[in-house]
Formats: sequence, structure tokens, C-alpha cells
Amino acid sequence: MIIFSCAPASKSTYLLNTIESKGYEEKVEEYKLQPGDLLRIDVVSLTEKEFDIFKDESTNNNNRQDPLLTGYLIDANGYLSLPFVGDVLVQRLTVREVREKIKLVLSDYLESPVVNVRMISFHYTVLGEVKREGKFEIYEDRVNLLEAIGSAGGVTQFANFEQVKILRTEDGVSTSHQVNLLDGDLPSSEFYYLRPNDVVVVDQSKNKNFRLNSSRNISLILGAIATSLTIILAVDNLSN
Repeated sequence: MIIFSCAPASKSTYLLNTIESKGYEEKVEEYKLQPGDLLRIDVVSLTEKEFDIFKDESTNNNNRQDPLLTGYLIDANGYLSLPFVGDVLVQRLTVREVREKIKLVLSDYLESPVVNVRMISFHYTVLGEVKREGKFEIYEDRVNLLEAIGSAGGVTQFANFEQVKILRTEDGVSTSHQVNLLDGDLPSSEFYYLRPNDVVVVDQSKNKNFRLNSSRNISLILGAIATSLTIILAVDNLSN
């Protein structure tokens, strides 16, 4: 019972199979923007202030404290609505491509515009054998799997380190990918870095139910042994 109720240390250590210090080439595919994404857009140019169509907008955005109030939302059709310019199609473009596209559009209105674009709406969800399930939001452009699990308080004692699922939806298609937290080469995986709206599910260990009910099991077994001994003694006394 002790053997089955305890998880070996080799099954509960992150990146267990890392033998020595080593470098990893990051496999971070640039995220393609989707409807619902929120972008922060700042524009500066050589255009005089009174003729700069973005000047007031940029200044107001910089003075606001709530990031949700400073951003431009990509609508259901994949468009950004920019002041004076109108709608700009950005769906399926990377942040870098959006920056270049907006810069090109604004070149018709401003002198030598410099555009800065960044995502400010990165949501992900962590479920399963973690200490604090929930949906999380960060104001950065990326987060890795270990950071995401850490934001959920880390895994519980019943977590299966070898079976962690990442559910990802892109262009209306949902896919499921399994990763192993014991794998020393995890940082080189294409799923090490999450994408917006990913769902991380940490599976439970196979012996969770036994471990949860170990006290009850011990009581039942001891009771069975006591009953058996009583019967044996009773039979022995009758035979004598």
C-alpha cells in the first residue's frame, strides 16, 4: 500500500531528464492575430502637432492606466478601426506585419511615421491538477508552459507530469497536443510557448483515487484481518 500510495520523485520533477546545462533554440512561431485580440498602437511622426491625426489619440492612450482602455480591438471580421483612417484588415497577420501595414497606411497622412504595435490581451486557462484553476491574463506578448502552470500555483501532489494537454483553437479549428513536463528537452518543443486562448489541462495520476482513499483502505484491511483472526481463534477454541 505504501508503494502504491506514494509517487516516486522521478515522476514529480520538472525537466527531470536534463542531464547537463544546454542551450535551446527557441521554436516560437509568430502568432497570427485573431478577432478579439487587443492591440496597443502608438504613433509618432514629424508632422506638426496641429496636423497630426494621431497625436491626441496617442497622448490620451498613454495617460490612461487601464490597458483595456488604451487598445484597439480586432472586430469579428478581422478589422481594426483607426481614427481618420478607417478600417484596416489585420486578421491572420503577425504583430510585425500589422506594424508595417499601419505604417504604410499612415504614410499618406503623416510625415515619416514611426509605429509601435504590441498585444495587450493574452489570455490562457489552466485546469486539472493545479492548485488554482482559472483563466489568466497577462500584458505581455508571450508566456511559456511552466510560467502558466506557476501562475496557477503549481501542480498538486496528484498531477501526472507526463500527461499535460494543450488545447489550441485557430481559425475555428481546435486541436489537442500532449507534452511531458519530465522531458528535459521541453524548452525546445513547439508547444513550450503558449498562444493566446490556449487551455492547459494537467491530468491526474493513475493512483490518485487509491491515495485519496488510503486511510479508508487501511481501515478496511485491518478490519478484515481482525475479523479473520477472530474467526480463526473461535474455530480453534471450538475444536479444542
